[in-house]
Amino acid sequence: MATTYNWSEIARNPKYLELKRKKRVFLFGWWAVSSAFYFLLPILSGYFPELFKIKIIGVVNFGYLFILSQFVAAFFVAFIYTRVANNEFDRLTDELVREIQ
Repeated sequence: MATTYNWSEIARNPKYLELKRKKRVFLFGWWAVSSAFYFLLPILSGYFPELFKIKIIGVVNFGYLFILSQFVAAFFVAFIYTRVANNEFDRLTDELVREIQ
């Protein structure tokens, strides 16, 4: 027999509300920062094209390094999210599931 849950009651549960709030704050914050960093590339290249001509090491210029930093930033965000999700979000989810059952 399948277990039925009162989803309205779960949606009002303090643990669920805390989990939802923490995820929203975390995800919106990182989304805003990473989007701003992402849009810096077309903004800087459009308004300051001379910046992308600055040689850093040999033929490698600022533009190449900035573009590569976008990939590094994406992996960094994924790494941070994984750590926070595994520690904080999973703990809150486990507490909520134990409370519901």
